[in-house]
Amino acid sequence: MGRPRESEASHRNGGHVSARDGAERLLAVATAGLPAHRAEWGAAMRAELAALDDADARRRFAHSAAAAAIRRGYGICLTLALGAAVIVAGVVLTASRVQLHAVGPGVLPATVVVPAAVLLVVAFLSARTARSFRFGLMTGLMALTASFVAVFGVLAVEGPVWMDRRGVFMLDGDPPRQAVGSAEVMLDLFTTGMWIGHLMFWLPWLLVGAALGARLGSRRGPSTAAR
Repeated sequence: MGRPRESEASHRNGGHVSARDGAERLLAVATAGLPAHRAEWGAAMRAELAALDDADARRRFAHSAAAAAIRRGYGICLTLALGAAVIVAGVVLTASRVQLHAVGPGVLPATVVVPAAVLLVVAFLSARTARSFRFGLMTGLMALTASFVAVFGVLAVEGPVWMDRRGVFMLDGDPPRQAVGSAEVMLDLFTTGMWIGHLMFWLPWLLVGAALGARLGSRRGPSTAAR
C-alpha cells in the first residue's frame, strides 16, 4: 500500500523526490570527511539544502556546496599528503646523491625511517587541528600513499644510475647475483618484497600520530575521535 503512494507523490512533484535524494546524497558524502571545526558548516549546508523545494535549485546548491566542502575538508588532506610526498622524495633523492658519491651502503634507512617520521607528524597535526582521529587517519593514509609513490619514483629513476655507476642496487647497496635489466632494477622495491616491510613500518607511526593528535586536540574542544 505504501509504494503506490510514494510513486504518486513522486509523479505529482514532477520527479522532485529522486532529484532531492540525489542532492542530499551528494552533499552528505561531500561533508562526511569534514574535520570537527567544519562540522557546523556542513550541517548548515545540509539544512539549507533541505529548505529548497525546486529540484534544479537543489541540484545546483548541492554541487556548489559539495565543491566547497571538498576544498575545506579533503583539500587539507591533499595538501598535507602532497607536502609529505615532496619532503620524502627530496630526502631520498638527496640521500641517493650523497651516498652515490660517498660509496654509501644504500638508501634503505632514508626510505624507511624518514617517511615514518613524516607520516607521524602529518597524522598528528591533522588530527590535533581537527580534533578527530578519523580525520588524522584519513590524512595520514593519503600521505602514506603519496609517500610510497614518491619513494618508488625516486628509486625507479635513481636505481639504474646506481647500477650503471656502482653495479649495486640502490636500496641496500647489494650487487645482483646475476645479470639484471633496467626493469628489474627499477622494480627492485617490489621484486624483493621490501615494499611490504616499508608499509608495515610506516603504518604504526601513522596510527600513533593520529591517536596522539586526537587526544591532545580533544583537550582544546569537543572531540570526534570516537566517531
